[in-house]
Amino acid sequence: MRLVTIALSFLMLLLAGIGASRADDVVFPGGSSIGLVPPPGLVLSTNFSGFEDAAKGTSVVVTEMPADAYAALAAKFNPEGLRETGIETVGQPENWPVQGAVVSKLMRGSQMAAGIKYRKWIVLVGAQSTTAMVTVQIPDGVEGGLSDADVDQALRSIVVRPPPSLDEQIASLPFKLTDMAGFRPVRVIAGATFLLTEGANDVATNSIQPMVIIASNLNTAPEPSTRMDFARQAFASLTGIKDVSSDNESSSEADGAEWVEIDGSAKDAASGDPLYVAQIARFEASRYVRAILIVRDSEKAKYADRFRKLAKSMTIN
Repeated sequence: MRLVTIALSFLMLLLAGIGASRADDVVFPGGSSIGLVPPPGLVLSTNFSGFEDAAKGTSVVVTEMPADAYAALAAKFNPEGLRETGIETVGQPENWPVQGAVVSKLMRGSQMAAGIKYRKWIVLVGAQSTTAMVTVQIPDGVEGGLSDADVDQALRSIVVRPPPSLDEQIASLPFKLTDMAGFRPVRVIAGATFLLTEGANDVATNSIQPMVIIASNLNTAPEPSTRMDFARQAFASLTGIKDVSSDNESSSEADGAEWVEIDGSAKDAASGDPLYVAQIARFEASRYVRAILIVRDSEKAKYADRFRKLAKSMTIN
């Protein structure tokens, strides 16, 4: 299922003391169905769905996906599966108490990133209305950082609530679209990615419907001199497609931002159908957001201009 693949892709682009938590302490970030009592020193992030202590490099990321994504994630939620993402785990998954969940499991481990070792905790939550991952990341050796007990207590406070409406989730995104150009909103993923389409199906296989993906990122925007190379790499690494080739690349400045546009061809990874792919990224001083269109090559003329209209209406909150 392409939707699950995309969710996993954006996801991977990123508690011993049992203190009883009051319900009014629980915070639900970014219109999420998943909330918790944030650990000491962490506040709601303005960059992603979750909490952070930017000074200490510590984060709690809440990633939501469709309910039917649980089986695919659970199959990889083990030492071997997480090792493929660069995470070395300690032991096997353990059952974990989450209020409102049908099933939930915890894994602990570590990961190297940019030469820094991070301690990690990942809770996989399966509920009737949603699948979620709550990931805690703490750099090793940070003075005054969170203890294992702090993290355990926070993760024991996780609560699943009835999902907010799609409109509420869209309103909580860290970016806005002032013109959806006739595309239909489908789903918000992880409080930072917005999927749209045209047609009756929310999840369309074999590219029978256009897919539009709008995504912000946790990371700081690349320096101006590296933005085109960054955009090329992002374009070439899109999931669910293969044989990606860039035909046109351009950069311009407007509305206080640099806009990098790339379009070209690819093939559907499952069906082999020829595709038209376009990517438009808006870069500001410290933030960026990008829009992606994936559509059958035969329908390029129908959707390319509409997509550009949508993408050019992106603003960053």
